[in-house]
Amino acid sequence: MHTDLETTVAALNAGDHVHAHGTDSRGVDTPRAGYLLAAPRPETGQRHTGRAEGWLVYIGKRGDAPALSNRLMLYPDTGRIAHTPEQDLNLWRATTLRETGASARTKNLRIRFGGPATRSAVEPTQDTTVCVTYNTEGLYSLDTTDDSGAQVFECRLGTRIWWAPLPDAPVDLRPDAL
Repeated sequence: MHTDLETTVAALNAGDHVHAHGTDSRGVDTPRAGYLLAAPRPETGQRHTGRAEGWLVYIGKRGDAPALSNRLMLYPDTGRIAHTPEQDLNLWRATTLRETGASARTKNLRIRFGGPATRSAVEPTQDTTVCVTYNTEGLYSLDTTDDSGAQVFECRLGTRIWWAPLPDAPVDLRPDAL
């Protein structure tokens, strides 16, 4: 197995706060952030190319039990995991894009984007400042605010995302009211 990933996994214990990228129980590449709910263990998993050796980890909220919904397989060629500091979740919200203040009429809405707020995403998996733009086809593009303007995510107004207002935004005001 891959020695870098093996060394990193060997240094982790149940209860550590981590950020990982692996394959969920459906075989989909998935980023996760949270607490290790059990010690990582070597496991053989099913991949599109057949069975492969990797590490099985469970990542969720503190106190959750290991379950299929918080399971992640880390394979040597694609898996990543790192010990990270705990996030201040008071800054973040897991709501629909609509609740950021986005609408078809909104111009220059900027927010911190933390990733999709799926059932298994117990906390943000990234922290990217984005500009939210309506594309006239019912979809909203969340693009970086740097010169590249690269698309980070695309979704509908009802899609649940992790987001936070920018640090310089007034408290208790919706971003479109600024």
